[in-house]
Amino acid sequence: MKKILFLLLLLLFVSSIIHAGALEGKKKIYLMSSGGELTHFANVEFTPNDDNIEYKVSLVDKPFEDQFLSMRPFKCIMGTKQVMCHVPYPYEKNGFITESNLTSLSYDLLFLHKSPSEYGINMWNGILYQLKEVGNEIRGVVSEIDMNVIASPPDDLNEPFLEDEIFEADLVNYVYPRVLIKE
Repeated sequence: MKKILFLLLLLLFVSSIIHAGALEGKKKIYLMSSGGELTHFANVEFTPNDDNIEYKVSLVDKPFEDQFLSMRPFKCIMGTKQVMCHVPYPYEKNGFITESNLTSLSYDLLFLHKSPSEYGINMWNGILYQLKEVGNEIRGVVSEIDMNVIASPPDDLNEPFLEDEIFEADLVNYVYPRVLIKE
């Protein structure tokens, strides 16, 4: 009887380790190139509580370079085909997600893109990665947005972009068409 109880407890322990989901603990956030290469640019820590999952995103220094574009500081990934600049969400938002709604996390992964030959930035060249949980990972696909929408406080700080303000992107136009969050 003790052996059976021990085996059951061991099985529960092992299954809880195996099923530690995408929305628990510390993970790395990667930009994924069209060729499948991963560029680690941030970390995230998920803390589940009763009703939702709190999270905290922190950018890593590499691969970013500090740039001063259009009279503002940006952290940019300087590519030969495309420059990607992270845009911190400028307003306070709820800072939590649920298993069925990862929107708030998407707003911590906003970028602008530009050609390396362009002098400044254009706010209408915004990038939003729409996220979904896939097994033990979170995956996102690039969508296009006009960042001018958040130049002044939107009506809903937690979801500033209306559905008709998020546009499907042609993935071949982006060096990093996907984002991946995993251990």
